[in-house]
Amino acid sequence: MNPEDRNARNKGYINFRGSMHIGMGGLYLAVGSAVIYFKNFGVLELSGAVAYTIGAAMILYGVFRIWRGWTDLRRK
Repeated sequence: MNPEDRNARNKGYINFRGSMHIGMGGLYLAVGSAVIYFKNFGVLELSGAVAYTIGAAMILYGVFRIWRGWTDLRRK
């Protein structure tokens, strides 16, 4: 089987993987935003530096996952 036939068969998997990256990226964005939001209103018992570092890291990783999913979906 040549690589072109294999790529034609895997388009469904590539679309699923791209959609999964976008969905998980949205989830990471939401959780990172929630960590920062809850820290501002005193719900979390974390220090400011730890809460903002975790929140920012999760937001950045969420943006990366969305970007990776978008590139997978565009690569048809």
